[in-house]
Amino acid sequence: MRRSSHKGFRLLSLTCALALLVTIVAACSGGSGENGGNTKTPNDTKTNANTGATEGNKGAEGEEANAPKVNLADIKGEVRVITPWGAGFGEQFAKMFEDFNKDYPNVKVIYMEQTTADLAALIAAGETPDVISSNGLAIDLRKDDMIEDLTPYLNSSPDITPDLYYEPAYTRSVDQNGAVWALPWHVDPNFALAYNNDVLEQYGFTEIPEMQTLQEFGDFLRKFWVTENGEQVMTTFSPHEVYGPFNSLITMSFLNGADASNFYNPAERKVTFNDPLVVEALDWIVNFKRENINDERMGKLNSTLPENTGRFSAGKSLMEPHVTPSLRGLLEQNPDLKFAPMPAESLWIGGWSFSLTSVGKKENKDAAWALLKWMTSTKAGAESQQKHFGWISGIKDNPYLESEAKKDPVTASAYEVLKNAKKLPPTIPVDVGKEFDTKWAEVMAGTLEPKAFLDHMTTFTQALLDEQKP
Repeated sequence: MRRSSHKGFRLLSLTCALALLVTIVAACSGGSGENGGNTKTPNDTKTNANTGATEGNKGAEGEEANAPKVNLADIKGEVRVITPWGAGFGEQFAKMFEDFNKDYPNVKVIYMEQTTADLAALIAAGETPDVISSNGLAIDLRKDDMIEDLTPYLNSSPDITPDLYYEPAYTRSVDQNGAVWALPWHVDPNFALAYNNDVLEQYGFTEIPEMQTLQEFGDFLRKFWVTENGEQVMTTFSPHEVYGPFNSLITMSFLNGADASNFYNPAERKVTFNDPLVVEALDWIVNFKRENINDERMGKLNSTLPENTGRFSAGKSLMEPHVTPSLRGLLEQNPDLKFAPMPAESLWIGGWSFSLTSVGKKENKDAAWALLKWMTSTKAGAESQQKHFGWISGIKDNPYLESEAKKDPVTASAYEVLKNAKKLPPTIPVDVGKEFDTKWAEVMAGTLEPKAFLDHMTTFTQALLDEQKP
């Protein structure tokens, strides 16, 4: 096995810098609005990709599959876990691992304060992690032999099938040959809308209408971009500011009929930012801004708002798209808020997956696999994640989520998005974030036309890809 620490460091330093990973870490970074490859389905895979032991099967792992009984207390080892967040979520992970130890009392889990960008240095120091968050990095991590194909582990756990997971979440880590490089830990339902019902009624509506196209969406939004005597008196969110530039582009492109394959073909390693559907979507974004969003008027409106209050919370914006934790924060500020999903075609699933590293100590493999299974495949793991992080597990059979959705409007709105989202964000394994954001700002300032920007990003990104050896 190749273990080039230099190459591994180069690849892993892209963590959170990849523009495409922005779409997946939306729940952990940034804000929206006022705050300023074809994938294969599980049935297409060549392996019987099944994962984990059933929750509550504490005495006999694998019992349902007539496998030899294994006492979970007999599984021992020390498992190191590394993520892009480092110490950022240390307290939440510690609580989740306490729950894990209720089932596996003799597995010691160490949450590393370093980040995935430090992987090469950790390997050199002998502090090798066993479980790693991967996602978009999985493409390069597997190419550099840093993570394992999970097929042998999956074949040993036939009691859970790929149907356990939300399909887009599962297929994001299955390659064209059917190898499974990670399992989905959590899903990000992108996006649910928080809206001010009194504003909606003020302008003659009783509910958010069903909208299936960019045209319909734009026609509805424009009704709430209202000026009186040259001053802005009502708004919505800005379509070019949906959790950052790339999230904005893919969300509106998806509503225009695109999917991940309109941006990138992973089999051919070909980038197509300038696909006609993407160009049309960006034209729509830019035209909406030019026709409705005047920076001077917006500045005046913002200056009238109470201190530390945005347009939405001040009742000067109808609605905003958000990820689940942000929706909860808004509801705490205003219990009268209502929620609805974004238009169905625009919906997509982000989130994080976890892999087993190839560099971890062999004597800890059973323990590492036990942790990975528990985190990604059990009801206990799903409940623990939602309780301690406020995030939603990638498994569909989730009684805790269903229970919370019946009594909590935020969870209910997220659950509705998950049930209807069929798309994944494109994952391109090169660092284009800085260039994308810089040129996007020029487009929004009116100094660079949308088609020219997308042509440039296609050429720029393709050149980086071509420099890599497939």
